[in-house]
Amino acid sequence: MSDKKPILDTVKDWVNERTGLITFFSEFLHEEIPGGTRFSYTLGSACMFLLTMQIISGIWQLFYYVPTVDYAYSSLNYLRLQVPFGWLIHGIHYWGGTLFTIIVGLHCLRVFIWGSYKKPREMVWLIGIVLIILTALFMFTGPVLPWDKDGFFAGQVGIGIAGSVPIVGPLTQAILQGANKMGQMALLRMYVLHVAILPGAIAAFVMLHLIAFRAYGESGPWDEKKRKVVGYFWPEQIFKDVVVTFLIFLLLVYLSAFFPAPFSGLADPADTLVSPKPAWTFLFLYQIIKYFPGPLEPVGVAGVPLMIILLFASLPFVDKSPEKNPFKRGFVVLCGFAFVGVVLYLTWLGYIYRSDAELAQMEPPQHMDSSASDNAKITLSERYTAMVAANADKHATGEQLFKTLGCTECHTVSGGASNKQGPDLLMAKGNNRTREWLYTQIIAPQKHNPGTIMPPFAHLSEQNVNLLVDYLQSLTPKETPAAVAPAPAAAAAAPAAAPADIGAASIKNGEQLFTSMGCVQCHTIKGRTSNKAGPDLIMAIKKDKPAKDWLKTQLVNPQAHNPTSIMPSFGSRLNDQQMSDMVDFLSSLSTREAAALPPGEKEEAPETPAPAGGSGGGVQATGVIGNAEHGAILFHQSCIMCHGPHGNPKTPGFTGFMNGAPKGVPSLNPIDRNVFNADPQTFVEHIDQFLQKGAPNPEAGGPSMPDFGASHALTQAQIADLEAYILSLNGVDRTMIVNPGIEPKEFFYMLAAITTVIIMLAALYWFMMKLLKI
Repeated sequence: MSDKKPILDTVKDWVNERTGLITFFSEFLHEEIPGGTRFSYTLGSACMFLLTMQIISGIWQLFYYVPTVDYAYSSLNYLRLQVPFGWLIHGIHYWGGTLFTIIVGLHCLRVFIWGSYKKPREMVWLIGIVLIILTALFMFTGPVLPWDKDGFFAGQVGIGIAGSVPIVGPLTQAILQGANKMGQMALLRMYVLHVAILPGAIAAFVMLHLIAFRAYGESGPWDEKKRKVVGYFWPEQIFKDVVVTFLIFLLLVYLSAFFPAPFSGLADPADTLVSPKPAWTFLFLYQIIKYFPGPLEPVGVAGVPLMIILLFASLPFVDKSPEKNPFKRGFVVLCGFAFVGVVLYLTWLGYIYRSDAELAQMEPPQHMDSSASDNAKITLSERYTAMVAANADKHATGEQLFKTLGCTECHTVSGGASNKQGPDLLMAKGNNRTREWLYTQIIAPQKHNPGTIMPPFAHLSEQNVNLLVDYLQSLTPKETPAAVAPAPAAAAAAPAAAPADIGAASIKNGEQLFTSMGCVQCHTIKGRTSNKAGPDLIMAIKKDKPAKDWLKTQLVNPQAHNPTSIMPSFGSRLNDQQMSDMVDFLSSLSTREAAALPPGEKEEAPETPAPAGGSGGGVQATGVIGNAEHGAILFHQSCIMCHGPHGNPKTPGFTGFMNGAPKGVPSLNPIDRNVFNADPQTFVEHIDQFLQKGAPNPEAGGPSMPDFGASHALTQAQIADLEAYILSLNGVDRTMIVNPGIEPKEFFYMLAAITTVIIMLAALYWFMMKLLKI
């Protein structure tokens, strides 16, 4: 009989002699656990499992993800809707990040309650704090990568918060954003951080954490009697870890199948309906900053987070008592729970926060029945505006509406220069607009300027529109030297102004207009390259040396020079004197020197500007999965007065646009059968042409369909949202999974059955091992 060892044992011995791995794992599996095994000890293993799932699902997504502003959103949507089991891969990564953050927090809380941060495990605790910070950074960079509305604004707010940190803030913002606005550079840097730098850092610190933990093992219970009970990692703790791991995986699949990640729509910087917020993990900090306004803001931005980190890091060195029983460490434990409670409360406050403008736009629509008065209209925010306007003076009510509807987001009423998107209304009052002009400007601004980005407020009742007009007409403009002529007597007595003085005053007024009219949103006047949508005007005017007549035409009708220009017309927004001042100012730029580059700042490389239609160069609405809820708000802003509530112009009590029922306006709910299609993509392509190019009304006197796309009244992202809403009205889901592999809910039920069987077999095996004392 041969004494020769089996080949497998020979290989194991050979490997063990050279690496010691077999001995290491044997000792690891048979390690004693003071106090016995517990399910509370599975939190560390759960963190490791979720981190592994994040790595696997993240790498899988990289095979499809394209890190550009044009294709990031659509490439992930392709994975989710077109690739078999893509919904599962993305869902596991989306929900895995949330669960990982929660379980890391629970693991930290368990260590705190058990007193496991005390000597000699201080290093385990300190490395754990670093891992919590890295987890937060993952949750900061990850949401930006889909380049959807939620992620875009979360990143914008997060980078803004980081940029406001004293001393290092501007450098941090420059590193994260790469330009002076969120764009391709910001997306690429978030991508590199998320998929390369942070994974390497967390892998290194996880290894250090495990090494430090292995040095002293589990601290065990605080009761010395219970510590005398000894358990073993194999098979007792392993069994509990396996059970928890399977349950977590089952939960991930359940969330992916029944609560998939939202399709919030393509990132759209021009969108005013979104309330910008950071990722949920930073909502508590977002809320804290509100309590430190103005000069105190650095305290909230930097002081509070730094204090929290230092407080946690110093805990093992401040709480030096060897006592671990939480009931004998009442003050410390109560402080810990109070901290958790405050963070949760602030997170909730940040989650439910809505700006006044957003509340006005989110108020659900209501309509009056046939017995309503003649002035009753379908409105979006009547209940909300009535609340602030009740029992108020007529002018005060108009002013309250002006603030409530978010007009202050784009306009000032100071009478001076402003850097907001729209003109200062006290300065614009010099145009002497009629009441009819103001009424039309409020409900249909595109009639005055097809290129305007001002949203229509056709959803307001006639009474509220009139109140706004009253308020605008009640404004008293501040007089400027260029706008007011002196009295005849004073003019006779005063010496004639020198031409140079007149020119200087005109240029100064023109520069103020340049700022207050929102030109700074698209142009710089620095004399060097810029990544804004329009050219730097010092460079452009020095190069082309345009005549004043050319400049005036450019301001009145920019499409006369470039038919594809997205620059809006200022012909109806400036009076003759203001137009002359603006032209004088622009002409003066030909002699202005370039602004000096600040020390240490590099000249920005121009970033490809986003077109008016969307956030990326070649994005079209038909290739974008829009957000139906967002589309509903847009519909009630721009379409309800013609198409009726929920797309049905025959709704009882609906009187249409201004007076009488709308003529020749088709129903969108249900839509014409020749337009309808059960396939979401085909359906979208059918209705897109009407939203992009408009359509004439077949009946005389009826309103025509506006060309929302061609006139740039809506961005392509907004049109995609509208299309998603119209599809939802007709029972078609824009987010329908085309190729699921296995239907998500069926897959979950199958996995639940398999998991149950596996856990039962594992329990039987564990019981037999205990019974046989193996």
